[in-house]
Amino acid sequence: MALSSTQHFSDGVVRGQRGSRTGTRTAGNFTITLGFAPKYVKVTNLTDKVSGEWFAESPAGTQLLTIATGVRTYVDTGITVSGDAFSVVVATAGLETANADVVWEAS
Repeated sequence: MALSSTQHFSDGVVRGQRGSRTGTRTAGNFTITLGFAPKYVKVTNLTDKVSGEWFAESPAGTQLLTIATGVRTYVDTGITVSGDAFSVVVATAGLETANADVVWEAS
């Protein structure tokens, strides 16, 4: 599995990160430690065209699921945030499947 991430700095402070999960692997829950408390997280399964978004504000922990047909639903996507990390439970919304190309971003 190839994992990568990019950090964006402004005035020496981490403001956001992006990364990907690719390669041959079995789908599994995962956690990404960011080094900052995110206000927004988006995870997209490029292979299956499914994305989940988590918003810290109004109301706290709001989540939005978008599926391949473009339908957007206000439901649990399996993304949770705790301190400076976010976790994804893949069984909730299919944000990762075996061997899928998955990208994520947090800010």
